[in-house]
Amino acid sequence: MLLRTRPAASGRHFGLHLANVSDDLAGLRGRLIVAAPKRVLKRAVERNAMRRVAREAWRAAGLDRRPVVGLLRVRAAFEPAAAEAGLPARKRLARAELDQLFLAAQATLRRRECAR
Repeated sequence: MLLRTRPAASGRHFGLHLANVSDDLAGLRGRLIVAAPKRVLKRAVERNAMRRVAREAWRAAGLDRRPVVGLLRVRAAFEPAAAEAGLPARKRLARAELDQLFLAAQATLRRRECAR
Protein backbone atom coordinates (compact mmCIF):
# COMPACT_ATOMS: atom_id res chain seq x y z
CA MET A 1 0.00 0.00 0.00
CA LEU A 2 2.74 2.47 0.92
CA LEU A 3 4.66 1.90 -2.29
CA ARG A 4 1.61 2.94 -4.29
CA THR A 5 1.73 6.38 -2.70
CA ARG A 6 3.86 9.21 -3.91
CA PRO A 7 7.00 9.78 -1.79
CA ALA A 8 6.34 12.37 0.91
CA ALA A 9 10.03 13.28 0.90
CA SER A 10 13.02 12.06 -1.02
CA GLY A 11 16.72 12.65 -1.08
CA ARG A 12 19.73 11.43 -2.96
CA HIS A 13 19.90 8.12 -1.11
CA PHE A 14 16.45 7.69 0.46
CA GLY A 15 12.77 7.86 -0.39
CA LEU A 16 10.09 8.17 2.29
CA HIS A 17 6.47 7.14 1.81
CA LEU A 18 3.94 8.05 4.52
CA ALA A 19 0.41 6.93 5.33
CA ASN A 20 -1.86 8.15 8.10
CA VAL A 21 -3.10 5.56 10.57
CA SER A 22 -6.78 5.28 11.39
CA ASP A 23 -8.01 5.01 14.96
CA ASP A 24 -8.68 1.27 14.73
CA LEU A 25 -4.99 0.66 13.94
CA ALA A 26 -3.65 2.66 16.87
CA GLY A 27 -1.07 -0.06 17.63
CA LEU A 28 0.77 0.86 14.42
CA ARG A 29 1.20 4.48 15.43
CA GLY A 30 4.59 5.92 14.58
CA ARG A 31 6.04 2.86 12.84
CA LEU A 32 8.94 3.00 10.41
CA ILE A 33 9.61 0.24 7.91
CA VAL A 34 13.08 0.31 6.36
CA ALA A 35 13.76 -1.37 3.02
CA ALA A 36 17.50 -1.76 2.49
CA PRO A 37 18.03 -4.14 -0.45
CA LYS A 38 21.13 -6.24 -0.99
CA ARG A 39 21.68 -4.83 -4.45
CA VAL A 40 22.17 -1.35 -2.96
CA LEU A 41 23.97 -2.18 0.31
CA LYS A 42 25.98 -5.33 -0.27
CA ARG A 43 27.09 -6.08 3.28
CA ALA A 44 24.66 -7.04 6.05
CA VAL A 45 26.60 -4.84 8.46
CA GLU A 46 25.81 -1.79 6.33
CA ARG A 47 22.14 -2.71 5.92
CA ASN A 48 21.69 -3.17 9.67
CA ALA A 49 23.58 0.06 10.42
CA MET A 50 21.32 2.03 8.06
CA ARG A 51 18.25 0.54 9.73
CA ARG A 52 19.52 1.52 13.18
CA VAL A 53 20.43 5.05 12.07
CA ALA A 54 17.04 5.46 10.38
CA ARG A 55 15.10 4.35 13.47
CA GLU A 56 17.17 6.63 15.67
CA ALA A 57 16.54 9.63 13.39
CA TRP A 58 12.79 8.75 13.22
CA ARG A 59 12.55 8.81 17.01
CA ALA A 60 14.63 12.00 17.29
CA ALA A 61 12.30 13.75 14.84
CA GLY A 62 9.33 12.80 17.02
CA LEU A 63 7.55 10.89 14.27
CA ASP A 64 7.19 7.83 16.49
CA ARG A 65 4.50 9.68 18.47
CA ARG A 66 2.39 10.69 15.46
CA PRO A 67 -0.41 8.62 13.85
CA VAL A 68 1.64 7.75 10.78
CA VAL A 69 3.38 4.75 9.23
CA GLY A 70 6.44 5.36 7.10
CA LEU A 71 8.32 3.28 4.56
CA LEU A 72 11.92 4.36 4.07
CA ARG A 73 13.56 3.01 0.92
CA VAL A 74 17.34 3.03 0.55
CA ARG A 75 17.88 3.92 -3.11
CA ALA A 76 21.64 4.37 -3.41
CA ALA A 77 24.76 3.41 -1.50
CA PHE A 78 26.82 5.99 0.35
CA GLU A 79 30.27 6.66 -1.03
CA PRO A 80 32.13 9.10 1.21
CA ALA A 81 35.40 10.76 0.24
CA ALA A 82 38.50 8.55 0.38
CA ALA A 83 39.73 10.36 3.48
CA GLU A 84 36.53 9.46 5.35
CA ALA A 85 36.06 5.87 4.19
CA GLY A 86 34.43 3.47 6.59
CA LEU A 87 31.11 2.69 8.19
CA PRO A 88 31.17 5.55 10.75
CA ALA A 89 31.49 8.08 7.92
CA ARG A 90 28.60 6.47 6.03
CA LYS A 91 26.46 6.54 9.17
CA ARG A 92 27.18 10.26 9.67
CA LEU A 93 26.23 11.02 6.06
CA ALA A 94 23.06 8.95 6.36
CA ARG A 95 22.02 10.62 9.62
CA ALA A 96 22.47 14.11 8.17
CA GLU A 97 20.34 13.25 5.14
CA LEU A 98 17.70 11.48 7.23
CA ASP A 99 17.35 14.44 9.59
CA GLN A 100 16.59 16.69 6.60
CA LEU A 101 14.26 14.10 5.11
CA PHE A 102 12.24 13.70 8.31
CA LEU A 103 11.95 17.50 8.70
CA ALA A 104 10.49 17.64 5.20
CA ALA A 105 8.15 14.78 6.11
CA GLN A 106 6.90 16.68 9.16
CA ALA A 107 6.14 19.68 6.94
CA THR A 108 4.23 17.40 4.56
CA LEU A 109 2.22 15.96 7.45
CA ARG A 110 1.38 19.46 8.71
CA ARG A 111 0.14 20.44 5.24
CA ARG A 112 -2.03 17.31 5.07
CA GLU A 113 -3.53 18.09 8.48
CA CYS A 114 -4.32 21.67 7.45
CA ALA A 115 -5.98 20.46 4.26
CA ARG A 116 -8.48 18.37 6.22
